[in-house]
Amino acid sequence: MSNEKKSLKTLEHGRAQFAFKCVENAINVLGNKKGEYKSYVKKIPMLIKTNGLGLTFAFILSKKAKSKAYEIIGENILNWLKRDEKRILKDASKIENFDGLVKTVTMLESSEYMALSNEVLAFFNWLRRFAEGLIEDEEDENRGDGNNEE
Repeated sequence: MSNEKKSLKTLEHGRAQFAFKCVENAINVLGNKKGEYKSYVKKIPMLIKTNGLGLTFAFILSKKAKSKAYEIIGENILNWLKRDEKRILKDASKIENFDGLVKTVTMLESSEYMALSNEVLAFFNWLRRFAEGLIEDEEDENRGDGNNEE
């Protein structure tokens, strides 16, 4: 296996591990509001593709004060980018919060902006998968085991 394929596999593995921990944390913190997290994680990639990363980050920023789920999603993104082995954001470790990340994104060169958009989409691919797998829909929870007799 070439070094490039090996490093891509390692990067995907890292994304998957980190995303799994993010979803587990969201479940524990949000309790009965975990469905909101699942819903938002599923919608954000389309927002990025439709409106761009900057506008999507601004949207998350506007919602996080009223929604713990959006706050957690912002933290997930920032913490992943701080760990990112590709180092797309050169000074990511200096960014203190999601607000700072939004400011940083507005100052990126076009090539950095595109690379960051692709990395965030790749990360959300894993977040979405794990959220769908680990967080039951409310209707599934209400249905129970399906053995209810009427």
